[in-house]
Amino acid sequence: MILSVSIRGYLCKTLKLLAFFLLFFTFSVSANQAVITTTDYSSGSISSLDLSTNTAVRDHLTIHSDAVVRTYRDKVYIINRLGQDNVLVLDHSDLKTPLTQYSTGNGSNPHDMVFVSEEKAYISRYGRTQVLIVNPVTGDSLGAVDLSGFADADGLPEVSQLALYDNHLFAACQRLDRDNGWVPTDVSVIAVVDVMTDQVVDVDANTAGVQGIVMVGKNPAGAVQRGNKWFLSAANTFDDLTDGGIEVIDLANLRSDGVVLGEMALGGNLSSLAMVSDDEGYVVVLDVNFANIVKRFDLAMQSVSSGLSGLSGGFVPSLGVFGGRLYVLDRGSFVDPTSAGVRVYDVKTDALVAGPINTGLPPSGIAFVGSVADFNGDCVVDFSDFLAFASAFGKAASDAMFDLDGNGSVDFPDFLIFVSEFEGE
Repeated sequence: MILSVSIRGYLCKTLKLLAFFLLFFTFSVSANQAVITTTDYSSGSISSLDLSTNTAVRDHLTIHSDAVVRTYRDKVYIINRLGQDNVLVLDHSDLKTPLTQYSTGNGSNPHDMVFVSEEKAYISRYGRTQVLIVNPVTGDSLGAVDLSGFADADGLPEVSQLALYDNHLFAACQRLDRDNGWVPTDVSVIAVVDVMTDQVVDVDANTAGVQGIVMVGKNPAGAVQRGNKWFLSAANTFDDLTDGGIEVIDLANLRSDGVVLGEMALGGNLSSLAMVSDDEGYVVVLDVNFANIVKRFDLAMQSVSSGLSGLSGGFVPSLGVFGGRLYVLDRGSFVDPTSAGVRVYDVKTDALVAGPINTGLPPSGIAFVGSVADFNGDCVVDFSDFLAFASAFGKAASDAMFDLDGNGSVDFPDFLIFVSEFEGE
């Protein structure tokens, strides 16, 4: 016991000393690569972007024409959707050579993937009632979570976006009527799952049955997590430009904060979303003519910009924010398809700083090779992340995201990993 107390005291003193060190010195890390899926809707490919030079390497590998990309630590995961229904695993340093590929079930239409660790991940499937649990690297099955209780009358809950927070999985059940033109039904729901037991959590004990978080909006399209906040762009129906908005889910308290900024103010239907802070972000807005405009918004000020300059007006399927830059995936216009590419904006000034960067086929999705120590989700490992880590240091890993080496506690080896990832101010 005395030895244990002494060791704890030594570690705490060391932590304080390193905190002062971190305040005055900057560490640079390897988070300078984006992986981009591209498609012409008949074929697909992977390109990569060097974020320090804004240069692309095109066509590393042929993939499905309908695919999305996710990253975790040094691995890249290509989710090949309906028609191929599999996950392709790559190392970020070699995007030409797959490490493995595994099926999610014929016709299952995998949509999203989130990672508890290098040994456990969840995969949502639009064409199934169950969320898969897998070893993300090998594809070995670890089970499934049954969300059939959240299905609408067509028998499927249409599970799409996923998030993780405080040992809970959050699964957005769009609940669209596939027998009636995919229109939203009565409500969209966020199902909550305990990641320790893989059992669905009842968030409302006063209502019969197992309840999820009922959204105020419907049909979430874009999703961004920042710490305990999950920002969803809820489009609702596409024939009404005013019935959706940006909704915030409070992941810590298992509730919706409601639609914070509506489509009426934003000026059209919403799709992809990116956040710069807990209040400011960008969203793709489709106007009455289906022209795509990227607008900056401030939830606290309830303000909306007129739109970024320099875009083609064509389809913008995805946005990403990393290291003070906004990456806009612009597929070009019918008038000028050569205008397709990635456009890069400074998030402080909204000025176009690069692009369009040619990705071969038009770009469709983007993910960054980032850091496990980015606890608040702002794509920078800085002092705010250090404060979050310090609050968990020396405790059992009640929140798995702080247990960086996966040994069940937040201890000195985790801190050394954090130091190696620290970027400073």
